[in-house]
Amino acid sequence: MKGTARTILTLGVLSILMLPLGMGPNVGAAGNLGDLSLVWSRSDGHNATSWSVRWSPDGTMLSQTFLDNSTVVWNSTTGSRIVKLGSHANSTAESGTRCDGNQTCTITAHLPSRVTAWSPDGAYLAVGGDDTVIWVFNTTSWGVAKTLTGHLGSVLTLDFSPDGKYLASGSGTDKVFMNNVPENLIKVWDFERGTAIANMTGHTDGVMEVKWSPDGSRLVSASDDKTMRMWNTTDWSYMFTLRGHAGGVLAVDWSPDGERLVSGSRDYKMALWNASDGKQIAKWTAPNCVRSVDWHMDGDIIAASGVSEAMVMIRNATTGVVLQALEDNKDASGVPIGAIMSARWSPDGQMLAIASGKEVTIRVYAFGLTRPTIESAIPGWVPGVTVFVSIIVVATLVTYAVMKRKVRRTERR
Repeated sequence: MKGTARTILTLGVLSILMLPLGMGPNVGAAGNLGDLSLVWSRSDGHNATSWSVRWSPDGTMLSQTFLDNSTVVWNSTTGSRIVKLGSHANSTAESGTRCDGNQTCTITAHLPSRVTAWSPDGAYLAVGGDDTVIWVFNTTSWGVAKTLTGHLGSVLTLDFSPDGKYLASGSGTDKVFMNNVPENLIKVWDFERGTAIANMTGHTDGVMEVKWSPDGSRLVSASDDKTMRMWNTTDWSYMFTLRGHAGGVLAVDWSPDGERLVSGSRDYKMALWNASDGKQIAKWTAPNCVRSVDWHMDGDIIAASGVSEAMVMIRNATTGVVLQALEDNKDASGVPIGAIMSARWSPDGQMLAIASGKEVTIRVYAFGLTRPTIESAIPGWVPGVTVFVSIIVVATLVTYAVMKRKVRRTERR
């Protein structure tokens, strides 16, 4: 019995000592911070479909593109507009102009903006769209720093390398107006020089997304040709093709450790892949086309968004189980308004920004504002101390019981 008591006490001491080493409750993980709650939303200033949203590297700003060839930069904390860029930069609102093929567009010579990318140092914002030019803005003055020309098709995706030396772009043909060359090409640019150093071909339909691996050694491309391709960034050579989707692949992202990929497709499916050999690990069903996937920095959850009832779903990154659904893009009767074209986690993982397409709205959510869990409401050291005290109490009771039993035996003698 004495040995048992000593063991219990030893475990108690170890339990509290290991808390500083990360063995205690993980209060900082996304899954322990409660549900996402709406912080702010903005729908003013545009009547053109919103296409994408991206965070600045320091998390203080958000860039949102619209199909009226404009890009708005927002303050991510207050939701106030910092600047409006593009050919309609001086216009506050363009009444009745969706510019998405479903309604007549009255904007003169509109050329939809599709995507933005922030340089890793936050000094530049690159914007791509149907005018085939990549416009690079200085984020201090918001003037045009440079233009990258060479694409013949719509620039549908942009992504900077982790070190900021290169910018990858992917092109295709606009599916609504079909007014550009279907070059389906990936270009890699030497960003400082502003020159293309690689043209990577092989996709037979639009390149919808390109993403650098966390270490910058590989580049993955997702295409409307139902495949993804992996590229070596040392010599820009083709490595292998990832196949398994029955529809165009609209989105792809890397896990934080670079070992897996997640993809979203027109086939109403999301898929999990082994990034080293391109083999599919799992496939999850979605309510509709999946237009955007973004892996959270802690590696445990994925934000996926799409068309109509798909909304935004926060999924377990291993099982695909939906942990939370954000359904704010509904009209008064509860009918979904268009598609959530883009959803992105903030760099620190505490917030989520979404761009709701025809609703022309940006929303920002944060963890744990209304329903914090026990772990997030109680300091991290409390559970360990509680366990330790409980163990001491149990050990004391056990010791007392042993001593009392010995006394009784002595008295009987």
